[in-house]
Amino acid sequence: MGTYLLLEVRRTLRSVPFLLYTVGFPVGFYLLFTQVFGGGASNWAAQYMVSMALYGAMGAGLTGVGARIATERTRGWTRTLALTPLRPAGYLVIKLAASVLLTLPVILLVMLAGFAVNGVRLPVSTWLLLVPLLWLATLPFTALGIAIGYSARDEVANGVSIVLLFALSIGGGLWMPVQLFPGWLAAVAKGLPSYRAGELAWRVLDGHQPFGAGALVFAGWLVALLALAGWRFRRAS
Repeated sequence: MGTYLLLEVRRTLRSVPFLLYTVGFPVGFYLLFTQVFGGGASNWAAQYMVSMALYGAMGAGLTGVGARIATERTRGWTRTLALTPLRPAGYLVIKLAASVLLTLPVILLVMLAGFAVNGVRLPVSTWLLLVPLLWLATLPFTALGIAIGYSARDEVANGVSIVLLFALSIGGGLWMPVQLFPGWLAAVAKGLPSYRAGELAWRVLDGHQPFGAGALVFAGWLVALLALAGWRFRRAS
């Protein structure tokens, strides 16, 4: 399994679309917005850094894992793997592990851009806490990606994943603060997993512990989407 996991990670990192859209786009979008709107070393630049890191990590889970599972199912690769000692559960574990590993460069590069270009300065303990929090925050979206991958063919899965990524990111306040939304839209945003995922890290930037009342909403989404992913996996296996 270790060899196949290494192969999966290396193959993904050699993918130009993955590097461009999942890694390059969040970094470029972060720098564009903060430079155009003069974020500088302000608290907004730090909050937007976290938002774009989460957006990129969400993309690695939704489009990276889900779409790849759908493609390999459609093209018969999973049926080929069934002839090897690797069981379906092992295949899924490798996909999950690869997703966790592949979110790290996205998170670190956006943070590096915040530190080196925008002068974001945080306590060392805060930097170290943000990485595992953002990892945790991506789990519901990885589960959603798995559910999509086991529910649709490759073309449909890829399209659905991209639409959901943009809808959840914009609707959840990752591209622009929820404070700028109309009242009704802000209320909708606060019920989305993307907003509650971002809130885990935003609270840390504001000097609070990450798990406030909104963490219960995040946990509910996590349990529901993990259950959905497990159900679709069992139906497809």
